[in-house]
Amino acid sequence: MSEPTEADVLARAKRTFIEKNHDDRAWDAGFTEREARHGHSVACLTELERQEYLEQARHELRTSSPAERLDRCKTGRKGIE
Repeated sequence: MSEPTEADVLARAKRTFIEKNHDDRAWDAGFTEREARHGHSVACLTELERQEYLEQARHELRTSSPAERLDRCKTGRKGIE
């Protein structure tokens, strides 16, 4: 079993974050700043929270079959990168 790429891990982590997020948190400060310009107040994830999402994604990708990993990557790359 090969190690997932960092791009796949990041895409998976962001996808999981989006699924759990209720538009009250942002992945990074760049998004928070963009929202603030539009009058929205959104809190940014802490570095620890982002690392937890990344570790979870890395674990899920490591334990999934190559076919599952490929399917997830194909569906997840639509607009998340």
